[in-house]
Amino acid sequence: MNSLRTYRIGIIVAIVLLIVVGWFVVKPAATHLPPYLASSAQPDGIKAVLLLLEEKGGRVKEWRQPTHMLPTASGQALLVVEPQSLTDKEQESLLDWVENGNDLLLFSEHPIDWEDLPFEPKFSEGASKERNIQGQGLPEGQSGKARTLVRWQEADGLEPLFYDEQGILAGKVELGAGSVSYFLVPDWLTNRKINELSHFEAVWPHLQENWSVIWIDEYHHGLQETPGLLAIYPGWLVATIIQLSLVLLLFVWWKGKRFGPVYTLREWTVRRGDETLLAVASWYERRSLARDALAHREAYLRQLLHDRWGIHQKADRAQILHSAKQRWSEPRVQKLADVLERLERVRSQEKYSAKQLLADSLLLDEMITELMKE
Repeated sequence: MNSLRTYRIGIIVAIVLLIVVGWFVVKPAATHLPPYLASSAQPDGIKAVLLLLEEKGGRVKEWRQPTHMLPTASGQALLVVEPQSLTDKEQESLLDWVENGNDLLLFSEHPIDWEDLPFEPKFSEGASKERNIQGQGLPEGQSGKARTLVRWQEADGLEPLFYDEQGILAGKVELGAGSVSYFLVPDWLTNRKINELSHFEAVWPHLQENWSVIWIDEYHHGLQETPGLLAIYPGWLVATIIQLSLVLLLFVWWKGKRFGPVYTLREWTVRRGDETLLAVASWYERRSLARDALAHREAYLRQLLHDRWGIHQKADRAQILHSAKQRWSEPRVQKLADVLERLERVRSQEKYSAKQLLADSLLLDEMITELMKE
């Protein structure tokens, strides 16, 4: 009894040790994501702000393609947070997109040299100190901490959004039918900093415009999607080709076409093919068995009448025509009557030629086809 109890205690201790060792040795490390990712819930991600935008009814989507492929419609916004780099061509395509009636929201503590835009940087001291913030819609007593040493200089056409005693931290420039808003405090959007001090109160009012969609730039964070082959064609052309392809597919299906080769069974080409039919036909012709061949055709016709209409195979012409009148129109009944009359006439003839067999077979084929449709 004591040995069994000791055995059980040993198993429990071994399991506990295995769990403890596995927890400290095999414990997976958290995946480190790049900062400012829209889908990142880590302290340096911006997922919290985007979730709040969605809860407020905003339509938020990630953008992972080059900037020149942005939708051309107006009333949109593009949120770019600390991009790795913006080439001259990308800057030009972004400004063209803004001029069409869209808004660019750029958060970066590194000033970008935009031609023809009044964003002139100046450097200050003591950037990490907590300071009072002033700006549009901000009451007195708001505070924030900007780690950047850069501020914007006052200039014509630059509308200050919020600032401290060191200078302008965020400014807005009207461009065409749209605008460019440049914020030097990207860390104020992060999950770690958004609730510190008055960062949320300073940034949130400028994300509340009535945009049709807010695109979140992930292309300059390394999350990129390569456009497919069809991306080089206009949308209307791709839609037309797809619709024509569907119509062609339905047309082929309606015509009963089949794809791939048609395989013929070997026995039909070796022993049951055309050679057999030609041999039988030649034998009937040499033996002058035209009347017998017609009798086989008549028997097949009567078999179909029995299968389709339930008429006995020994029924006379009157019985057959009586049933036909109940199912067929008068012209078709008359054709059937002519065929039956010719068959009776053949039985009373002394001679029956192959030429007559061919003519009567054509009439029988017509009746057989009509019965096959029943």
